[in-house]
Amino acid sequence: MSEATMEFTTSGGATVRRTGQDATLLFPAEADVRNCAELHALSRQLLDEGVGALILDLTDCTFCDSSGLNVILRTCVLAKAAGIRLSIRLPEHGMVRRTCSIAGVTKLIPVELAGPPAEGDPVVRRLSR
Repeated sequence: MSEATMEFTTSGGATVRRTGQDATLLFPAEADVRNCAELHALSRQLLDEGVGALILDLTDCTFCDSSGLNVILRTCVLAKAAGIRLSIRLPEHGMVRRTCSIAGVTKLIPVELAGPPAEGDPVVRRLSR
């Protein structure tokens, strides 16, 4: 028996996908001051609901400023406090992946890549799922 998937997209462009006890929060094309409050509220709501695991998916995100990084790091703190597995899915290449690496996100949160790792990128590791 397969688990049902429920999905909705907010007016701000974020998408929440629930499959069984797990959830994925898909970031919009840009994660910045204009939508970080909504992204944080969504991640907090999912954690408060007691999901088994949460993936922050930035695969389609092409810009993430410090506000977006703040959402990711605050979600990390809340997930650890609640004992919920958190991972982040990053694009194969580009500014968002590089920004997360430079900011240390990839050292704090297990990473799934949307494609193969870039040559010489030692901080990114692939999760088995």
